[in-house]
Order: sequence, then structure tokens, then C-alpha cells
Amino acid sequence: MSIQSVLSRTASDDYALELTKDFFHEFGEAVLNAAAMLGGPAAHRRCLRLYANIVESAVLSKTLKHELVWLHRLLMLDFVGDPEREETARFVALDLQDPRVEEVCLGADRLFDLLVAIADEHPTCDVVQREIFDLSAA
Repeated sequence: MSIQSVLSRTASDDYALELTKDFFHEFGEAVLNAAAMLGGPAAHRRCLRLYANIVESAVLSKTLKHELVWLHRLLMLDFVGDPEREETARFVALDLQDPRVEEVCLGADRLFDLLVAIADEHPTCDVVQREIFDLSAA
């Protein structure tokens, strides 16, 4: 690793945050749409808050990591199955031929890649490590 790359990483405070900002820059609209489609207005608002907090943050806090894990779980349909949850009703109403479904899958895959990168940058973060382990064990 060159001195220049170390200096640029130090200047950005948190490389994992920069990766997260890049993810939302590229996939933000698709993820917001997916949150609305799969979780309704409350999930959409929560995702908007996450996006805004990421833009304003200087470091990727544990709270932001929790929210990224929540978003990943939403996209992976982890909340579907409980008849009392809105996510279940929304999933039942989905047309699996809808092109937006493929967009959700792509967003979930890229978000998983981001979580793996965050885990590499923050190896002591049990929030992200647990999510990755749970998925790889499934």
C-alpha cells in the first residue's frame, strides 16, 4: 500500500462509509423503490432517513450498520411469512414477472457485497459479521 493511498484513506475518515456512499449513489433510487415496494411507506421513510444519515456522516457508525442490515433483511424478504407484517401482504401481491423484482434482487446482491466490504474494513463489527454468517450458513 502506497503512502498516497494511506493518506487518501485517512482523509476520508472511513473507507467503509465511502463504499456505502458509492453504493447509494449507484443503487439509491432502486433501493428506495424496493423498500417502498416490499415494506410500504414506513420502510420507504426509514430507507430515506438511512440515505440522508449516510450522506451527512463522517464515519459509518454502528447505528448505520444496523440500518444497512435491516435494509438487507428487507430486500432478502426476511420479514415475509408473518401474516401480521405488511411485508407479507406486499410480497403476496407482487407479480414475480414484474421487472422491478429483478432490480430488488440485484440491489440485495450488491448490498450483500457492501456488507462483506464493511466487514473487511471493520472486522470487529459483530452487527455486519452476524448478518454475513447468517446468510452464508443458510
